[in-house]
Amino acid sequence: MSNPWYMPGVNIISFSASVRASAFAVGVLALVTCATSVPSGPSAEMKATQASVAAGPARAIPSEIPFVSLEGPFWVASDGVLIFSDVVEQNGPAAKIYRFDPRTRAFSTVPYPGPPTSTNGLAVDAQGRLVACERWNGALARISHTERQVLAERAPDGQPLNAPNDLTIRSDGNIYFSDTTWGAHPGAHAATAVYRLAPDGVLSVAFRVDMPNGVVLSADGNTLYVGSDTQDRLWRLPVAPNGTVGNPEPFGLAPDDPQARLHVPDGLCVDDRGRLYVANNSTEVSAILVFDDAGHFAGRIAFPTPPSNCTFGGADRRTLYVTTPHAVYEVPMQTPGLP
Repeated sequence: MSNPWYMPGVNIISFSASVRASAFAVGVLALVTCATSVPSGPSAEMKATQASVAAGPARAIPSEIPFVSLEGPFWVASDGVLIFSDVVEQNGPAAKIYRFDPRTRAFSTVPYPGPPTSTNGLAVDAQGRLVACERWNGALARISHTERQVLAERAPDGQPLNAPNDLTIRSDGNIYFSDTTWGAHPGAHAATAVYRLAPDGVLSVAFRVDMPNGVVLSADGNTLYVGSDTQDRLWRLPVAPNGTVGNPEPFGLAPDDPQARLHVPDGLCVDDRGRLYVANNSTEVSAILVFDDAGHFAGRIAFPTPPSNCTFGGADRRTLYVTTPHAVYEVPMQTPGLP
């Protein structure tokens, strides 16, 4: 079924052959022992880890668009396309949602009602409607055709939200989203937290945490993963059948392994084996770290610039799409995964 918010043929921007030829390919699983020292090559142990994570190098998708700050990638399986946000602050004129079609290798803009809007996290619900974290507006909104419906803009205590950042939608319609101060209007706001928007429209605090960023559900919808970029921490929380969230526990702690060091964990995604992929939006790490479902370090994918978020896509769900500030990368993967 075609999504009602997608209008084909709008502002198609294709890449040039010269740009294609200059696409930067980065090695996967570059060993980093400290922020400024890179060994000459991976050990046998790390090569084995590499083989279990990625099937090839990460490559930038060529584009002539002067992207500003990319975020929120989401694979729309019904249309076979990737959507993502260019987070131009304060609803700047270049703030847009883009669409990438891997069949034509072309980018286009996704129509959004009203003036330019600084969006971040994106998802599509079971009815094919776009749901977006509107950063500067301090709102979670749903888009259907040319209509914008605000789903949440105030916390349960009545205080305005800060700047919704990332979201994940369960199959039963529960929406979980992070609210952080990055890109927020100045002034008084609610305390930062992860919220749950129930199918009946009731908003509740799922997890009160300082500066939450990435959020993602496990494949079965029974576990919620949350990262805090200022605390360099990950949490795992149980999710009940009715969508309520239980007590958090630390996840992915490996203080003695420099390869597993988290720094500014941003977007999250999961594969079919239950492994969690964590984009570290920091020049000190500049990699996606992978943890198995028990929280053990399982590998890393290095990038030339810090990755901000990730999603699985492609016809076989074996392509990892990764946003960085000015480019989208694609990585062939051994294991399929979820948006």
